[in-house]
Amino acid sequence: MTLLLTNGLVAVGGFDVGIDRVVIGLFSGLTYGLLAVGLVLVYRSSRFVNFAYGSIGAFGAAILALFVGDWGAPYWIGFPAAILVAAALSGAIEVGVVRRLAGRPSLIGMIATLGLSQFILISALLINSDGVSGFTFPQPSYLPSFTMGRMPVGPPYIAMFVLGPLVLLGLARFLRHSRHGLAIRAAADDPDAASLEGIRAPRMASLAWAIAGGIAAFSAILVTPTTSGQSIETLGPDLLLKGLAGAVIARMSSIPIAVGASLGVGVLEQVLLSNPDTRDLVPVVLGLVIVAALLRQPELGRAGQERIGWRRIGPSPLPAAYADVRAIRLTPVVLGASLALVAVSLAYVVSNETASVLTSVTGFALVGLSVGLITGVAGQLSLGQFAYAGIGGAVSVHLATRSDNFVVGVVGGVVAAGLVSALVGIPALRLKGLALAVSTLAFALATSAWVLRLDLFLGDGVSPPKPTWFGYSLELSRDYYLFALLMLALGLWVSANLWRSGFGRSLQALRDNEDAARAFTVPSRRRKLQLYFTAGALAGLGGVVIGHGQSQLTVNSFPASASIDVVALTVVGGLGLVLGPLVGSLLIVGLPSLVALGLPGQAALAVGWLAVVVLLPDGLGGLGIRARDRWYDLLATRAGIDPASARAELEDAPSPLRATARLEGLFEEPPAVGAAGAPQLVVQGLARRFGGVVAVDQVHLEVGRGEILGIIGPNGAGKTTLFEVIAGFTAADAGQVLFEGVDVTRSSPESRAMAGLVRSFQDAALFSTLTVRETVMIAGERVAPSNVLASALGTRLPDRRKAAQADELIERMGLGPFEGRTIAELSTGTRRVVELTCLLALEPRVLLLDEPSAGIAQSESEALGSLLLDIRRELGTTMIVIEHDLPLLARLCDRMVAMNLGRLVASGTPDEVRAHPAVVESYLGSSAAANDRSGPHLSSVPRTGSDTMTLTTPL
Repeated sequence: MTLLLTNGLVAVGGFDVGIDRVVIGLFSGLTYGLLAVGLVLVYRSSRFVNFAYGSIGAFGAAILALFVGDWGAPYWIGFPAAILVAAALSGAIEVGVVRRLAGRPSLIGMIATLGLSQFILISALLINSDGVSGFTFPQPSYLPSFTMGRMPVGPPYIAMFVLGPLVLLGLARFLRHSRHGLAIRAAADDPDAASLEGIRAPRMASLAWAIAGGIAAFSAILVTPTTSGQSIETLGPDLLLKGLAGAVIARMSSIPIAVGASLGVGVLEQVLLSNPDTRDLVPVVLGLVIVAALLRQPELGRAGQERIGWRRIGPSPLPAAYADVRAIRLTPVVLGASLALVAVSLAYVVSNETASVLTSVTGFALVGLSVGLITGVAGQLSLGQFAYAGIGGAVSVHLATRSDNFVVGVVGGVVAAGLVSALVGIPALRLKGLALAVSTLAFALATSAWVLRLDLFLGDGVSPPKPTWFGYSLELSRDYYLFALLMLALGLWVSANLWRSGFGRSLQALRDNEDAARAFTVPSRRRKLQLYFTAGALAGLGGVVIGHGQSQLTVNSFPASASIDVVALTVVGGLGLVLGPLVGSLLIVGLPSLVALGLPGQAALAVGWLAVVVLLPDGLGGLGIRARDRWYDLLATRAGIDPASARAELEDAPSPLRATARLEGLFEEPPAVGAAGAPQLVVQGLARRFGGVVAVDQVHLEVGRGEILGIIGPNGAGKTTLFEVIAGFTAADAGQVLFEGVDVTRSSPESRAMAGLVRSFQDAALFSTLTVRETVMIAGERVAPSNVLASALGTRLPDRRKAAQADELIERMGLGPFEGRTIAELSTGTRRVVELTCLLALEPRVLLLDEPSAGIAQSESEALGSLLLDIRRELGTTMIVIEHDLPLLARLCDRMVAMNLGRLVASGTPDEVRAHPAVVESYLGSSAAANDRSGPHLSSVPRTGSDTMTLTTPL
């Protein structure tokens, strides 16, 4: 490390770290701190990142440039006026867009703000096309300028220094002491509780958005004069990234930490700018800071995870009777062949210029397929897919040139994009939603600003080779378009295979309910890495198509904004449809390229796709599906089928209260057991704390093979947390879990379930968008795991085995009338039976059942007990049951323990535990409800069940 002191310059390793740089960095950091505060306010009120935040600031800056530069208004009149306009715009966005998305996943809100960002930036250009530039932007009047060391300190920095702290202090006082500020905080922390206190949570959210919008404009107005060559297109994303760095470090919650971290971001930026070799690395370094902050954040517990359900992907199933109508069977074949013929024919009738546009459409559609997989199927938002396309295209060009083999280039580009995508996705393995969106946004900006500019990738531009077809080089755009079509067909085939395979089904399960999927042995982290690699590879294939189609490939071919465009076209086409990205690409990429829209037309297009997000959850493709259904109904009517009756049979299957379950001979070989004589499950000194709260305190348990152990205790006693630790969903602070003599304390939930230690959940929520049959097939992943490569190639052997097992279990458990219905449509009792069916598919050795009778009727509870006893008798399954229904539990269990305040307070037979003084005092008291819910006094209820293998079970 070299330290130089020259004319006031303090240089360390080529970087200026003098007092002047630090002070200027602190000035900028104050402004970035305000940006971070606004992001935190919005996140806490709406639970998602407002990706239009920087654009709102840029819009406010454009308003100031209009007022002062064009209309000649005094700066200090235009300044607050522009802030108020931006605040009003932000508040209107919350009322007009965000509030309409209530009840839908937060990811949809983030996608909507992406559309808003595009529209707002275009609107800002319409208002003032050349005023938002660091060279011409108005500067604060009546403020001095001076030089500090070698750094000029102009009026914008003085305004930051004077106004920044005042705004921060005023905001802090407002949030801590004013009535509205306290209401905003209360509504953000718990909207339902705030509503009970008379606080109108929606109004407080609107106020929070308005304040954040004003802050964004304040920051943009003061930052813009300090950035040379800044344009309105780059100002929005640049401001967003700098604000996000501090906000993410503060975990999107702590305003003081966000401000402190942003001060550091400002200093870091100035230090990087001081070295000519690192001036372009600011977005790269900020991206690394964001990723590092994400990796240090704690994993969300179940209480912090989003509970809003997703929509089912793909077209709705057709009535079974339609399968016999020949015209219906032939329609998709004829339609697909016709579309393919038209697409190929275009190569012979359009100009080379139009063919080049169609090639871009196919390339964007391929990248959109990757968005459809990662967002539509897996429910995560990536804003870096076009960056992966750029890396794939660049690698492909270099490999094809050096190896003189085009196939080597294509494969290398696809694999490189997939590997980079998997690497960037690592922070999202632990944190859902926010992590992937933020880290990929940072990566997209860094890729455009620095990575692709390296000579290793595109440098100042490269000349891509063209593919050769039987010795004929596809130099002409019309010829190359045919190659692009072939790659699109390949991408569509692979995507369709993945969507309908066990791999796609497990991604949907992880999206709907990750904990339940892991309990059913779906390997969460491996599946996500496979998802990121596969989606990146599809994006890389799109980059290959785009890259080799250019005469000169430069970084401008893969702008960061294109990652937002591919999200837009996928949403517009339909997130839940394989062909959705192609429909959206024709509209969003093809239309502006073939027709000169101008800024007004682009604004209208942005409004259009925003309207699709808000009003058409299934996109334009959903309209096509509804048209298909009407056409099929017409064909069915002509074939003598009544569509209403056929669909009623599908959608309105009667829900019987009882069905007959047959468990005898369910498995050819009973589940294996451990060494004879040893306890099957041993818990030694298990402890778990959450801050100062002791949830589980030195618990010791031993459960014998085939035993049913009941656990009782009041709410908050630590029962469910004990299950969480035993099943591996929560790490133990101390103690051991031994399963059949093997220490599994540090094993994942998936590996414990694979070994036979399986748990259920209180809510039996399962996977809301999957059908009963698909849900049981998810549990079949244990015996026939899905392989991503086999799934991509369309291999169906693992699925056939899972389907056969699911069909047998569904028939034995009496679930036949429900197999085609989604879990969201089922009653609680039916979901319980579906969950038990899934647990049986796992061939469990030990079952951890968490309140299995919760939410079902008394008569169903009695039948549930009979089913559990028969499972134990037929399979020899050991069970540990948490239950508040004491007569049911007494009928089931051989032994009972009671918990209170995290400790075991009693153990013995059901009668002994119920009579224990600590149990009477802490749990039973004088309430008769817990004693009598399931019928007769427990002493009169046999605990062995019936002698037959046929029983009545609840639905």
